[in-house]
Amino acid sequence: MLRTADGYTLQNSDGQGQPVPLPLDLPVADIPAEAAALVKDSDIDIVLPAEELLVRALDPLPAQSKPYLDGIVRHQLERLTPWRANDVLYSYQVAPAATDDSRVIVTMAATTRALHRRRLEQLAALQPRTVRLVYRNALEGKDVAIDVTASGGAPTLRTQQMRRTIGWSAAGLFAFTIVAVMLLTILWQRTDAARETAEQEIIDLHAKLAAKGPVMKPGDRDVAAILERRQNTPYAVIALESLSEALPDDTFLTEFRIAENHVRMSGISRSVSQLVPLLEAAPALAEPTFFAPTTRLPNGDRFHLDARLMPPGTRKP
Repeated sequence: MLRTADGYTLQNSDGQGQPVPLPLDLPVADIPAEAAALVKDSDIDIVLPAEELLVRALDPLPAQSKPYLDGIVRHQLERLTPWRANDVLYSYQVAPAATDDSRVIVTMAATTRALHRRRLEQLAALQPRTVRLVYRNALEGKDVAIDVTASGGAPTLRTQQMRRTIGWSAAGLFAFTIVAVMLLTILWQRTDAARETAEQEIIDLHAKLAAKGPVMKPGDRDVAAILERRQNTPYAVIALESLSEALPDDTFLTEFRIAENHVRMSGISRSVSQLVPLLEAAPALAEPTFFAPTTRLPNGDRFHLDARLMPPGTRKP
């Protein structure tokens, strides 16, 4: 972007295409579409003469101060320039003080924001990605670039970009809120309908139960279940008593288990062949069978028997 007598001329960085004039006093609404397309989402360099740039060198600083140079330069702006600090666009370069000197020389290049305010506002409306002020051969034969979208430059572009971002975010949040409210309303209506349906089903169920007569309370059902189980389930004491009476003296148990109306036992006996008849004769046991092979040992035979427990008060068939 080159300055002309009445404004600026837009030109691609590769020199391709015809230059597009952009008068300084041209309203944003009247800017040609070709110029707006060149600026939008592009990196813009405004090429200016070096005579408009103020160059100042700070006193030599220790090399350890490099991480804090930005703050040091900001602090020195009003002392080194004729403008107020918030009206300064600047950049700086750092170079060693000398070969045998560990200090550094900071050279600051600055200009006033007021000189470029109209151009920056015009460009900000076209939404460029970055904007720099470039001064040809301004510092020891090298170009100086001041990034006005960076933290040290003008806040105009960044402020407008932030405003656009905040505006789009607010619009998105508002739309999301509206959708969320609509979904919550629909969900609330469905919940009310489901609650009313459930209440009606409960009323109908109560009516059906009332027509069938009195219903046993949960506590009464629990008591009845306990009594029934007590009557139909044999006690372990009865099973042990029957075994103690039925088993011969040369037999002893190593394992005894009662589960699901069956008793399982393992042990050692010198009379394994007599165990089944003896258990069949016991009043509380029925259907004794071996559920595992018998193993011969020096002092007897290891056996594994299973027998069905008879509920108290019942007789064998």
